[in-house]
Amino acid sequence: MVTVAPRRMRIPGRKRFGGVFSGDTASFVFLFGFGFLFTAFFHVDGWRPALYGSANVDFPAVLGLLTLCCAVGWRGLLRRGFAWVEPAELTWLDFAPVDRGRVVTLRLLGAWTGVVAVTAYLAALLLAVGGAGVDQWRAAFAVVAATGVVAFASARRTSLWFDAFGPLVLAVLGLVIAARGLGPVTVQFVAAGVLVAALPLAFGGEPVSRAGRSALLGGWDGRVLRSVAVTFLDPMMLLPPSAPVGRFSLRHPASLRLAWAGTLGRSRYAGAAVLVGFAVVVAHIALPTVPGAVAVGIGAYVALTPFGAGLGELWRNPGRRRWLGSSNRELVLTHGLVLAGAGLGWAAVLAVVTFAAGTSFAASAWLAVPLSVLSILRTVTRSAVDYANPAFVDTPMGPMPANLVRQLFRGLDLQVLGIVLLSVVT
Repeated sequence: MVTVAPRRMRIPGRKRFGGVFSGDTASFVFLFGFGFLFTAFFHVDGWRPALYGSANVDFPAVLGLLTLCCAVGWRGLLRRGFAWVEPAELTWLDFAPVDRGRVVTLRLLGAWTGVVAVTAYLAALLLAVGGAGVDQWRAAFAVVAATGVVAFASARRTSLWFDAFGPLVLAVLGLVIAARGLGPVTVQFVAAGVLVAALPLAFGGEPVSRAGRSALLGGWDGRVLRSVAVTFLDPMMLLPPSAPVGRFSLRHPASLRLAWAGTLGRSRYAGAAVLVGFAVVVAHIALPTVPGAVAVGIGAYVALTPFGAGLGELWRNPGRRRWLGSSNRELVLTHGLVLAGAGLGWAAVLAVVTFAAGTSFAASAWLAVPLSVLSILRTVTRSAVDYANPAFVDTPMGPMPANLVRQLFRGLDLQVLGIVLLSVVT
């Protein structure tokens, strides 16, 4: 009797490497994006005055900014958006020799490779534009490699309560590197310390490849929501939901209590907001040609947008607003008051980090924080997207739906215009 080894089963409909080499649209997007990004290295002479000006490049600050980029990538990987399996596929995997853990592990490797590739590209571009030497390249490689190892070690298991502290500690190290002017040799020792920290982070918690059915289906729901938001050009669908905050009474005044409860339910984004504050300060040191209003405005908008999601959910649900019994003006005022408090707290963190780094922003740059609050309120109070009249207009890039673009950039238009005016005043 001859025994035949079972064939290695593949998941139906799954393309290798995400369909990049299949010859379809994914291949075109990959080749176009790769070519566009690669051509930047042929124009380093033009990028240098735009990023660093005529002064000498502060390479410790550049290495600190790179460390902050690695911290942001690590924080994004800790969201574990790769832990999902399609419901039908998940059922099929229950009766097949293919382990669902292998599917999740492959997605983890794909997401991790993307994070490392992005940070490595940023490091190579910043160093090439600045004309760095061998020591700076070696230090940058050490930071990217060490952060990649520690990010993989922590993301491969389920979430633990102290996960958010890792990127914050790395952000503090990046601030110290930029503010104290640490040399490339010291930066390599810092990278070695980060690499050693990966050992204890590799233990504790269950491997994410053993995630249960509810966690995998929850990840699938989030992926579908993101896909639909991109397809229908509706970024408001990406606003994060609120987590339960326990017993919280909505007695009068209900709108103010609801705004406060929605902000507390999204407190999980506080660590990311602090991380953005560190990035703003280090970018201000490393890229002196970028106006402070631009850095503060972009950072404040990114950091505070999740805390405006409560008003966005109410605005997209007229039935819930009628049940609440509050006028639209009252909802905007109460949520704006709470969002302004969050903006004040973020500005305080930014001030502390700025003082610790020994740098400063112009007075007009701080006005970008209240500007971001107003822009976020304008963003989340947009109405549902109207596809009936796209209003195509001819542009040098081809026909563009002007009406859809107007709806898509509601809120950002105020932000961009305000930042330009503040930069001129500076």
